[in-house]
Amino acid sequence: MNKQNTSPYYQGDLIFIFLAFFAISVISIYAAGQFEQYGSGAWTRQIIYYLIGAICIVAINYFDLEQLEKLSIYIFLGGILLLIILKLSPAQIGGKDFAPIKNGAKSWFILPGIGTLQPSEFMKIGLIMMLASVIGKSTPRGKRTLEDDIILLLKIAGVAAVPVGLIFLQDAGTAAVCMFIVVVMVFLSGINWKLISLIGSVVVLLVASVLAVIILFPDFAKTIGIQQYQINRITAWLPDSSSAANQAQTQDASGSDKYQVEQAIMAIGAGQIFGNGIKNLKVYVPEAQTDMIFSIIGEAFGFIGCAFVVIMFFFLIYRLVVLIDRIHPYSRFASFFCVGYTALIVIHTFQNIGMNIGVMPVTGIPLLFISFGGSSVLSVLIGFGIAYNASVQLTKYQSYLFK
Repeated sequence: MNKQNTSPYYQGDLIFIFLAFFAISVISIYAAGQFEQYGSGAWTRQIIYYLIGAICIVAINYFDLEQLEKLSIYIFLGGILLLIILKLSPAQIGGKDFAPIKNGAKSWFILPGIGTLQPSEFMKIGLIMMLASVIGKSTPRGKRTLEDDIILLLKIAGVAAVPVGLIFLQDAGTAAVCMFIVVVMVFLSGINWKLISLIGSVVVLLVASVLAVIILFPDFAKTIGIQQYQINRITAWLPDSSSAANQAQTQDASGSDKYQVEQAIMAIGAGQIFGNGIKNLKVYVPEAQTDMIFSIIGEAFGFIGCAFVVIMFFFLIYRLVVLIDRIHPYSRFASFFCVGYTALIVIHTFQNIGMNIGVMPVTGIPLLFISFGGSSVLSVLIGFGIAYNASVQLTKYQSYLFK
């Protein structure tokens, strides 16, 4: 097809990806509905979330990339404000839950007639936009001095510190996702590799130290602010279930992370090659519509269904990587946004599928585009809308270039 005769707003491959994830999500949540963990009508609410997300994608494409970059500071500050309001809000208002405390932290608002709102999900997109703006405005790679690199690194650290710190008080898993995004964007920003190596070594040492404290000294870990459920998630991942840390678990066996992972693995195995169908699920999995949705896909559609989901994520990631390279000469902001957005997709996909098959610890991180949840769906579709906008603008730039 001659692209010059096609509207630049028609990005067929991205539309296909959107529709494929929409279908997978709704069908999988419908299948999981037989367990009635979120009510049998959760799949209809997911349709509504996707429709709102589609409206957001259309609205985003009324802006050009320069306008989106100017908006990044307001979106970023708005996200921080929401996190602060959440931290300061009472657990209940008028006897009804408003910002309930779960596992020692407040992670979402409960809004009457709307549902839950999790600010940290939207903060991820705001953080990526702000970092993309900061890096995009810096001196291009190859022209920077070591002093320029240090200044850029300090700017990135200054942008990331407050939102990551606030999110860590709510959910260490989500904070880790944000840190991964920051690290990837720093690595691809063109900062001197020696400086990156030094900082990377310090970060790896700190992470290893924290894990060692959690595994070897769980009681001490609690005294420095690490919650029991976070300790349980790490120790449940370890093969030695007889450790002192595991013996200290306080969760009931039926609700433990270890039980959750075991059930997820059983469900995926029960699906075999072609699956048991969406109305014939036999293995009960806790959090089936959210954290463990991949196990539902495995039992309902078997290896074929799981492979299709993985292929779709690879297709999306490949499309974003190509876009990163091609849009860079025209908009550094869009290019670096796609870097951060790709990092977000990669870490969520790897972590969520990994914890469903038992190779990663349970962190409560959803499978983006597919897991049930308004905040998760809307935030990732807003990011998708910005990437879609970048692809549209690239098509326009290229068509003008070859006229």
